[in-house]
Amino acid sequence: MRRFALLIVLIASMTVLAACGGAADDTSQSAGDGGVEQGVVHWPRDPQFILFRAEVIGGDGSDTIVGLNNIPRCSIYGDGRIVWTVPNQSGFEDVRFDYLSDEVIIDFVNFLVVTNRFYTYDAVFERTVPTVAQPVYEKLSLNVNDSEHSTDAFAEWPSGFYSDIVERCGSIAPTPRIFEPQGAWLTTEMVEYNPQSPTEYWEPEASGLNLADASDPDSKLWLEGSNVLILWDVMRTNPPDIQFNQNGMYYQLALQVPGVTINAPLAPAQ
Repeated sequence: MRRFALLIVLIASMTVLAACGGAADDTSQSAGDGGVEQGVVHWPRDPQFILFRAEVIGGDGSDTIVGLNNIPRCSIYGDGRIVWTVPNQSGFEDVRFDYLSDEVIIDFVNFLVVTNRFYTYDAVFERTVPTVAQPVYEKLSLNVNDSEHSTDAFAEWPSGFYSDIVERCGSIAPTPRIFEPQGAWLTTEMVEYNPQSPTEYWEPEASGLNLADASDPDSKLWLEGSNVLILWDVMRTNPPDIQFNQNGMYYQLALQVPGVTINAPLAPAQ
C-alpha cells in the first residue's frame, strides 16, 4: 500500500509539472523492449502486455466454448493499443481500436489513481466462499510501475465507479476505428439442436471450411481470409449461443482473435 500511495503522489506531481510545461517528455524515454527507464509511470512496451482492463466475469456460460468469444469492455496494451466494445444496431457489440500516446495513457492512469482512488479498492471475489452458481461481476485491473492491482464489484465501489471508468476508457482514443480481424483461432463443438437458439446454415462446399475440422478439443484451427470476417460478423450480430447447421449437424464455435478476445492464443509464427 505504501508503494501505491507513493505512485499517487508521483502522478499528482507529474500532472502539475505537465500543466506548467514541465518535462512530460521524460515519460517516454525508452529502455528498449523492457519498458520505460525514466518517468513517473512506466510499463513494458510489449504488445501482449495488458496495462489496463475492464471486463465482466462469470455467468453460467463462462466455462463453455461460448465463453471463449468474450471481449473485455476496454483493454489498453503495452504498445499503446486500445480495444473496446460499443453497442451495435443489432443490440449486441462491435469492436473498436486505436493507438494512444504516452500522455493520454498517463492521464488515464491519473484519472484512475487520483480521481477514483483506484488502489483503495481490492479484488474481493477471489476471497469469497465458492458457490455452484457462477456470479456475473465487473473487474478492473491496472498494471504499471511493476505492480498489478485488481478490484472487483464486491469491493463496495461508489455508485457509477465502473461505468464511469469504462466510459472514460472508451472516449480517450483520438481516432477510433472499426476492428476487423485478419486472422483468428477457430474452435467448434458439436451440440444438440436447441430450438431456442438462433441458427445459421453453413455450407462447407461453398465456404471451403468444414466446421468439423476444428472440433478437436486439443487443437485450434487458424483461419485467415474471408471466412474470418464472415464468422466475425455473424458472432457480432447474434446472441453468443448461436448454432451453425452444417449438413444436419449443429455446432457452436469460438472465434478467438489474438490481442482482442480474452485468453486468445498468439497468432502462429509466420
